[in-house]
Amino acid sequence: MKAYNSQLIKNISIVKKSKQWYGRQLISLEQLNTVLKNYESGFYSPTLFIKIGLFIFTAVAIGAAAGFYSLFFLMANASRSTAFFVFTCILFSILSVIALEFFIRNNKVHRAGVDECLLYAALGFIFSAVSMLINDRFDGSSNSLLICITALPFLIAAVVRYADQFTALAAAACLYSVFFLTLLKLGEIAKLIVPFALMIISVPVYLTAVKQKKRDELFYWKNCFTVFEFAALIVFYAAGNYFVIRESSIEYFGMQLNEGENIPLAFVFYILTALVPLAYVYYGLKKKDKTLLWTGLILISAAVLTFKYYFSLGHPEITLTLAGIIMIVTAYLSIRSLKTPKHGITFEDDPDEDNFLKANAEALVIAQNFGTHSEGPVEIDSNGTEFGGGGFGGAGSGGSF
Repeated sequence: MKAYNSQLIKNISIVKKSKQWYGRQLISLEQLNTVLKNYESGFYSPTLFIKIGLFIFTAVAIGAAAGFYSLFFLMANASRSTAFFVFTCILFSILSVIALEFFIRNNKVHRAGVDECLLYAALGFIFSAVSMLINDRFDGSSNSLLICITALPFLIAAVVRYADQFTALAAAACLYSVFFLTLLKLGEIAKLIVPFALMIISVPVYLTAVKQKKRDELFYWKNCFTVFEFAALIVFYAAGNYFVIRESSIEYFGMQLNEGENIPLAFVFYILTALVPLAYVYYGLKKKDKTLLWTGLILISAAVLTFKYYFSLGHPEITLTLAGIIMIVTAYLSIRSLKTPKHGITFEDDPDEDNFLKANAEALVIAQNFGTHSEGPVEIDSNGTEFGGGGFGGAGSGGSF
């Protein structure tokens, strides 16, 4: 089911966190070397610029292969029927998956640019095949819904196997699209329920993502759950944003509005536009949740732009200058105030941001201090307890487990 070894994925996270701890002088160089020795991932994961280069190179190679195929087969097919195009897309999708599995198994690549490009190419080819097939067989307003319904299982399968964040984002977008397009089939009643229905469905999506992200046995998909969490927060806000509701009412429901005329329940959406980002920031600070906090800060900008769009002072240069001054002063005062931690909140980075990694790092430091190194593979449960041939001792006691 998993394309990558989940234990090696954990090792990558442990090594990354340990390097951060060493950079903050929380552990010594000797302790860092112990981590690097005991938690090797074995994956090939280059730097960002090399990843970009490999991604582009792989995309060019796929394009060249498609061009070579077209030179011999596509030109020979005079009719160029939809069935032939669909077959071609399915063929290249299968070949991309085979190449992807080969590179993962034999070259041990992980987020190296090559595997990501092959994954996106495989999904792109299969989506092209699905779109062509549906548009050729059906002619109606339901084509978009059918395409999303058909594409969703492929996206979910890709997320389950490869745990790719961009694919998870596409799956979330596809899921919400299916729900939204289904609601549009309800006709006139959809005008009243679509915003609130999207907000309601975002709540269980968010709560489920937050809950599942904390489970150690699902660590392999932790980043994907974070993407679903972020998507749910964005959709919840967008479904109550006045600008989004007004423009969607005109685009999808044919609502005729004169300049300066408000939509029904305008005051409700104005309130949601202003309060939801502030609520995100408040609960993000209260719960020490970075996803909530950063999403709220980003959406405050969206709320300001929304009100600016409908309630302009007529002098954008003055408005932008005042807004910039207020933001600079607020940032300065916040940084100065939070240099000393207050209520668990500080301007400095929090080294204890991941309980799992914190527990493992503590175990590594203890192991280094007492000089106990495991000779076999080390397995660590969610509480940071070592198993698998490791030794234990402390406070003068001895023994092995």
